[in-house]
Amino acid sequence: MVVTRSGKSVTTTGKKIKFLDDGGDPSDIEVVTVSSARESSQEPEQTGAASSGSDLDEDSDEAPEEESISQLKSTALQKKREQEKLEQSLRQQDREKRKQRDLQFKQQQEAKREKIKDLVLADQLPDLLPEEAFESEDEEDMLDNTRSGKHLRTEHFEQEDAAMRKRMKLEKLRRLKEMRNQALKKGPVYVQVHEGASKSRVPRAEQSVLDTKSQWLQRESLKKK
Repeated sequence: MVVTRSGKSVTTTGKKIKFLDDGGDPSDIEVVTVSSARESSQEPEQTGAASSGSDLDEDSDEAPEEESISQLKSTALQKKREQEKLEQSLRQQDREKRKQRDLQFKQQQEAKREKIKDLVLADQLPDLLPEEAFESEDEEDMLDNTRSGKHLRTEHFEQEDAAMRKRMKLEKLRRLKEMRNQALKKGPVYVQVHEGASKSRVPRAEQSVLDTKSQWLQRESLKKK
């Protein structure tokens, strides 16, 4: 086999000679050599197969890498979404807690205002009202009417003196109430600080003492008489 410049390989076959009947050599007969030529494409085919094999190897190497990158991106995105949901839930819980605290604070303040209002109303009344405080105001109206007259009688002076005594008693009871409220409870006792040299301030009355006094003044033996 001979390889030509064009890259073709030529294969030669053996010569077939036919002798004459007398055994002579037919020298005048042209001997034809039949050769089969084919392109030497083996090397290019091998080269192409090698190159295609390397491309497949590269594609197979790149495919897992791309899959791993996409999987990492998907995992990171999912974690980010879960983190955002968690943060949103925590913010919602904080808002609910603040709302409950504000509502509770408002209720406490409202209860304090109502309590202060009740205490103010209670402080305006003395512990023990005199019987004159339950009388009707007709007496005061009568006094006003008599004052406008020209002539005054002895009864008018007596009524005016009674009204003056009533006002003085109520004023005295109001002062006593204010003095009692200034006492502070320290353990089992009440502590009261005197300001200045005033000695008209009375000690705070205990509820048990007031109850005993009320029961004693309203006992059944007095009603029998």
